[in-house]
Amino acid sequence: MLVRNLAAKIQRSQKKYQIILGITNGGIIPARLMARELDIDHIQFIPVRNKEIQSDEMPILHKDNKYLIVDEIYDTGNIFSKVYDSIKGFECEFAFLVSRYRNDHQVFVGKVLNNDRWVIFPWEMKRY
Repeated sequence: MLVRNLAAKIQRSQKKYQIILGITNGGIIPARLMARELDIDHIQFIPVRNKEIQSDEMPILHKDNKYLIVDEIYDTGNIFSKVYDSIKGFECEFAFLVSRYRNDHQVFVGKVLNNDRWVIFPWEMKRY
């Protein structure tokens, strides 16, 4: 539901993107779902492990493409800042399914929680 709502918001903005960039790990599933909703065939991933961007694994970006970067949650803004710094020379916008707090960044936000609870999406649950 969050992906569909956010995709509808993006479609109403009439912005068009050629490539979805999903932030690993949490943004992998939302990136695929968002690509389906926006009818975008090309998905790449921004590799983040242990809260650090793996620069040697970054996809090659091109200045003539418009990118939509997707992640599941905007929480502290630390990953957002690191990703933003690494791609700021390219035409990119960000989409988050959930933002824990209101923020002043120009990002699409599916839902604002405004609380301190932890968010666990179904694809992040461990099965025992």
